[in-house]
Amino acid sequence: MTRPAIRPSLFAHALEKLGSDIVQGKFAGTGSLPREHDLCTYLGVSRSVMREVTRVLAQKGMLQALPKVGIKVRPEAEWNLMDIDVLNWLWRHGKRAQYVKDFLEFRLAFEPIASYQAALRATPEQRKAILDLCDKVIAANATLSQGGDIMQAIACDLDFHSAIFKASGNRLLTHLGGMISEIMARQVIETTAEPGSFAHGLPLHQSVARAIDAGDAVAAHHYSQLLVRMPYEDYLSKHIHDEPPLGTFGVKAPEFPVTAYAPAGKER
Repeated sequence: MTRPAIRPSLFAHALEKLGSDIVQGKFAGTGSLPREHDLCTYLGVSRSVMREVTRVLAQKGMLQALPKVGIKVRPEAEWNLMDIDVLNWLWRHGKRAQYVKDFLEFRLAFEPIASYQAALRATPEQRKAILDLCDKVIAANATLSQGGDIMQAIACDLDFHSAIFKASGNRLLTHLGGMISEIMARQVIETTAEPGSFAHGLPLHQSVARAIDAGDAVAAHHYSQLLVRMPYEDYLSKHIHDEPPLGTFGVKAPEFPVTAYAPAGKER
């Protein structure tokens, strides 16, 4: 027996429609939403539902109610870009390339320091877990090259990075690592769309893991930076052509040779 399709609630439907409209710039001309009655008619909902929708969008930083003015659409720079709904709307209707660029720059700002601190603070158990997870990323890529599921490879990759955030011993970095997992998954999908591109970062994953295991904080920071720079610079070269190349940030490459794709724990 076929189950009847579950219809989304009026609230969910209205939230999706209004949020998508805002991202697509539907109200850019006036910068304000229509009057309450007109907005209810447009969304096909009651005043109570409409007010709940605008309240939720205000919490996401997208709207602001002003006395004697009405409900204003706030600038995109003020939206909560970590919110899953905002992310969905931007991903479908917004400037996806700009969002990916911004996120990779964001990773460049905090991920290398998480690797640096993990090299100094990780417990023996955490160091082993990072090495094991690196091996799982490499194994997932081998499966992927044989027609496996890219989402399985990405899940392994996220587990690897999450373990580093936790091993940093910094509660804010650990929390941040959890917050960005959904965004990172989409970024990895976007930046590894070409066949074989997921494999390009495997030697650097291994370098980061081994540097953390060896307690070499400088090397961990350096290779973590290179690991994020690789998709960043590749993505900019293909999608955003008016950005100058990154400098070296004044960091000299440390000597920490590794054997590409060799299983962690061997030839060390």
